[in-house]
Amino acid sequence: MLPLARFRVEDNSMEPALRPGDYVIVNRWAYRRRDPEAGDVVVLRNPEAPGQFLVKRVMSGDRLTGLFVLGDNAAHSRDSRAFGMVPLHLVVGKVRHTAKP
Repeated sequence: MLPLARFRVEDNSMEPALRPGDYVIVNRWAYRRRDPEAGDVVVLRNPEAPGQFLVKRVMSGDRLTGLFVLGDNAAHSRDSRAFGMVPLHLVVGKVRHTAKP
């Protein structure tokens, strides 16, 4: 597995920071030796549809309970308020760079 991967933002849940059509470069090795921290923007597998990916901001969490994640655009985000804590194994990696189309 390569350390970096590219994902396309599909919805407006992270506006204004990320808009639909933007690309993010994700470090898939970022959490090999440490847990995600509050404020990190991560790509994760959708707990409700594992074939889909989400981009969310980590609010809190730990290895035992999982992560509480939110979209920056709360009115248009399906996140931990709907599906609860996210197990760490669903986290793909940490967003390191964004690129506009």
